[in-house]
Amino acid sequence: MPHLTITSERIDDVPLLMYWLREMHIDKIIDTVLAPPHGNHQGLSYGQLTVGFIAYILSECNHFLSPVCDWVLEHRECLSQALGQPIRDTDFTDDRLEDLLDALGPAAVGEQVETQLGQHLIRAYELPTDTGRIDTMTVSVYHQPQGESLLAFGQSKEQRPGLRQFKELLGTLDPAGLPLCSATVGGQCADDPLYLPAWRQMVRLLGRSDFLVVGDCKMASLETRAQIQAGGGYYLAPLPLTGNTPTELCRWVLNPPVAPVSLRLPKAAADDPPVGQGFEVTVLRTWPDPQTGASVTWNERVLVLQSEKLARRQQRGLAERLARAERALRRVKAKPDADLVALTAATQVILERHRVADYLRVTWTPQTTQSKRYLKRGRHGPDSPFELVSTTTWRLTVERQEKAIATFQRLAGWRLYVSNAPARRLDLGGAVACYREQWQPERGFHRLKGIPLAVRPLLLRSDLRICGLLQVLVLALRALTLFEFVVRRSLEEQAEPLQGLYAGNPKRATERPTTERLLKVFDGLTLYRLSDGATTWHEVSPLSALQRRILGLVGIPESVYAVPGRPLLASP
Repeated sequence: MPHLTITSERIDDVPLLMYWLREMHIDKIIDTVLAPPHGNHQGLSYGQLTVGFIAYILSECNHFLSPVCDWVLEHRECLSQALGQPIRDTDFTDDRLEDLLDALGPAAVGEQVETQLGQHLIRAYELPTDTGRIDTMTVSVYHQPQGESLLAFGQSKEQRPGLRQFKELLGTLDPAGLPLCSATVGGQCADDPLYLPAWRQMVRLLGRSDFLVVGDCKMASLETRAQIQAGGGYYLAPLPLTGNTPTELCRWVLNPPVAPVSLRLPKAAADDPPVGQGFEVTVLRTWPDPQTGASVTWNERVLVLQSEKLARRQQRGLAERLARAERALRRVKAKPDADLVALTAATQVILERHRVADYLRVTWTPQTTQSKRYLKRGRHGPDSPFELVSTTTWRLTVERQEKAIATFQRLAGWRLYVSNAPARRLDLGGAVACYREQWQPERGFHRLKGIPLAVRPLLLRSDLRICGLLQVLVLALRALTLFEFVVRRSLEEQAEPLQGLYAGNPKRATERPTTERLLKVFDGLTLYRLSDGATTWHEVSPLSALQRRILGLVGIPESVYAVPGRPLLASP
C-alpha cells in the first residue's frame, strides 16, 4: 500500500483578495504608469508585486517588508494560481519591495495611478460622482531625520506636539467614502493650502467640476471658495469661529433677519422630531486674485444652523464647567500675607482651565482687623502696655455673569456654514444631512492608523519610501471601501440581510456589513496537497453557504477557491 503524504496551506481570504485587487486593475494600471524594471529584472512585475503586497497587508494587518517573503512562500500555491504564473523565492524579498516603494513614491506617479484607477472604478462600478469630501490627518512618528524631511514638527491633531509628523490628505467620493486622490506632505504644512490642489485633482479625475465638495472649516478660506466658484464647482463648509464670524453669528442668531425653520433629515419619518432649526442669508462675496488682479464676485449662501443635540451638549458642558470651576475656586487658600496680584493670577488659571473666564466674576476683598498684643506676661490691667496688630483675611466672591451665560445658552448649537450650491440642489435639511456624512474620510483615516492597515509603527526612513508606502496603503483602503460599497449596494437590492457575521450571535442580521467582518468569514479555508509518491492532487476546504453568498454579492466566482481541473467542493 503506497504511503500517502498530506501537506496543507492556509489560504483564508487570500484568493478572494487577489481576485478583487486584480478586478480593480491595480496591477495593470501600475504596470502602465511605471516604467518596466531594468533589463536584468526577472519575475513578477511592479503591478503583480503591488497586489501581492496589498493582499499581505489586508490579510495580516501589517505593512512591514521583511515578513512578506516568508508569508508569500507559505501561500505560494494560491498566490501563483491567482497571478497566473509561478512565484520565485526572490520575488517578494524586502529589497524588491523597497524598489517598488521607490517607484511609487514620486507625487507625479501617484497622481497618474490615482487618476487612471479612479476613472476605471467609476466606470466599472457605476459609482455616483455628485459629492466628494476632502480632509487631512497627521501621523506622529519617533524618527529623528537628518536634514530636510517631510517628518517635521507641526500642529498635531493627535495632541503629540513633541513628536515629528507627516500629513496625509484624502479626497473621497460619496456614499462609499472611496478615496479618489491622496497626498503625503510635510508635518509642518498648514491644512488650508492643501484643499484647492486636491479639488483640482478631483476635477481632472472626474472630468467635471459641478460636483459638491465638502470639507471642514480649514477649507472655508475665501481664496479656496472663490477658486471653486470660478472653476464651476460647488462647496459646503463651516466657517471657522475666527475674525468677524463670531460677531456675525451672534448678530444673526439673536436678531434673525428671517424666521428660523425646523430642520428634518431627508429620510426621517414623519413623526421623528426635528434635528434643529435654521435659516439662510445671502451675502455678496468678492475675492481679488493677487496674481491676475481680476476679481471673483458671487452670491454666497450663509446657512445659519442649529443642532438640537449639540446645543444640549454645549449647555450641559457649560453648567458642568461652571460647577467644577466654582468648587476649585473655593479650595483656594489665601494666606494672610498673600498678594492680590498673586491671588488674581491663581484664580485666572482656574477660570481658563475650565474655559469659564467670560462667565464668572471673581473678586478678592481684603478684610483687616486689629487686635491687642500685650508686651508683658501675666495678668493685664487697663494700664498694661500693648501694641495693635493688624490681621488681613481675604474674602472670595464668585458671581455668575448671568447675561453672558444667557447669551451662550441662546447661541449654543448654532454654526455658520457657507455654500454656493443652489437651494434646489442643497436645501437647509440637505446641508445638515450632507455635513453629517463628514465621518467618511475620518473612517478612512481610522483604518489607515489602526486595523487593518496600521501605518504605525512606521519603520521606513526614506521620505520617498514613506510616500510609496502611503500610496500602497491608500490602494488597500480603496479595495476595502469598494468591497464594502458593492456588498451593501447588492444587499439593498435583495430582501434578505446577511447573518452569521457576529461571533456568539449567529442570528444577528445586518444590511451594512464591514469589509473586515466579511473577510473574517473566510478564515480557516485550507488548500490540501496530497501525494502518494506517483501522483499529486489538491483539495480545498468546502465553502459554506455564507461564504458563497458573500462571493455572489460582489460578483466573484466561486472558482477562485477551486483547484484547476477539479470541481468546487461545497459544505452540505
